[in-house]
Amino acid sequence: MSDIEQFIEESKAKDPKGWADFETKYRTYKIGMQLAAYRERSGYTLTRLAKAAKMQKTALSRLENHGDDVRLSTIIRLVEATGKPMAFRISPSSGQRSKARATVELQPA
Repeated sequence: MSDIEQFIEESKAKDPKGWADFETKYRTYKIGMQLAAYRERSGYTLTRLAKAAKMQKTALSRLENHGDDVRLSTIIRLVEATGKPMAFRISPSSGQRSKARATVELQPA
């Protein structure tokens, strides 16, 4: 277990209520980070990709920084604009009745 993973687990144990929605927020943040990494690996600046995908730079920045409810149609626009493949991996949440949502990971193909 890494130092950060150990810190998170210890913090959750000390304050379960305060860390209750950590996983959901982290997944959202992670998707935005993955979109930014995809853009950078594809050799695009934020401005250039926004223009190529025919979207506002602020909208693309918001997706990268927050990752809230990214539409599949938006991801398709980004892939079409860069001409670079992207793969998805979607995994179900760990518990059948868990409030946690499925995990979505974006990966270069």
